[in-house]
Amino acid sequence: MAEVEEKPRNDETLEFSREKTRVEVLATHKKSKATFWTTFGPKMIWGNQDPMWPISPTALKVVPTSRLKELSRPKSSHRSEEAYIPEFVYSCGRTSKIWLVGSAAKNATSSGRVRTLARHKTSPAGYLEHRPQFQYSCGRCSAVWSVSELAKRCSHRPRTASLALPKRTPLEYEPCRPTIQTIVPSSAKTYTATATIESLAAPKQRIDGPFRDPQWVVSESTKQVNASDRVVELSKAKKLSDGYQSCRNVVWRVNAAAKNATASSRMEELSRPIIRETMDHVQFNPDAFEVSTSAKKYKATGRIEELAKPILR
Repeated sequence: MAEVEEKPRNDETLEFSREKTRVEVLATHKKSKATFWTTFGPKMIWGNQDPMWPISPTALKVVPTSRLKELSRPKSSHRSEEAYIPEFVYSCGRTSKIWLVGSAAKNATSSGRVRTLARHKTSPAGYLEHRPQFQYSCGRCSAVWSVSELAKRCSHRPRTASLALPKRTPLEYEPCRPTIQTIVPSSAKTYTATATIESLAAPKQRIDGPFRDPQWVVSESTKQVNASDRVVELSKAKKLSDGYQSCRNVVWRVNAAAKNATASSRMEELSRPIIRETMDHVQFNPDAFEVSTSAKKYKATGRIEELAKPILR
């Protein structure tokens, strides 16, 4: 393991570097947080071929070099024409093309195996055809069948009459208003808005830009201002608490005692790798399913015989 030399630290140098970094952070300009502004410049209409910034006349008259002409050439394709198989040609969206059938294939005679595979699947002997569904039923999953004459002549019962009654509305139910539009009273029509309402009803004005440059020139008087004690105190970074220990380095120096140490017998025993049998010996073990002689002479108890009996259902 490589050794890393540790450089001595000076607390005064470290404190000065921290204060300098904090001052630089505080001296950076404030970033714009105008979230309601979608652009920071002239409005752009996306989707056309117009450039974002106007092109100068000199750039339009520039003659491209031979290198630019070489780079502007499209990449050549080295595939053969047979590799370009047209897809979705009379195939109803299939990814593979429908190949043309040759005349030899049309005049060929099918074998018995092909005729057997070409037969459609037949229904079982006990198959009953389903009743027609979705017939004048507005998409119901059950079919609408005809009513028998006896059912039409049957006299109704009190229970049938009670079930045929529609569901009543709750007592707390309030119907909708007769008209959707609310009638505006005459006093509201002749009302004059106050100045406060007029000011609140005015839309918020947002400038279209361009805006001020985020970097601006600092005046000489501002550069010569001396910071007060309170400002200097606030500019200091937060110090670490007493007893704080920084993270340990990944690479550290190995002492001489660890380099000259001798491993004990226990350490050498633990460092030896475990040697296991290979999968060839474990998988192809001829005695893996050999039953011992004592197991062959074993007599099952009554409980085991009872559990071994199949359940009659």
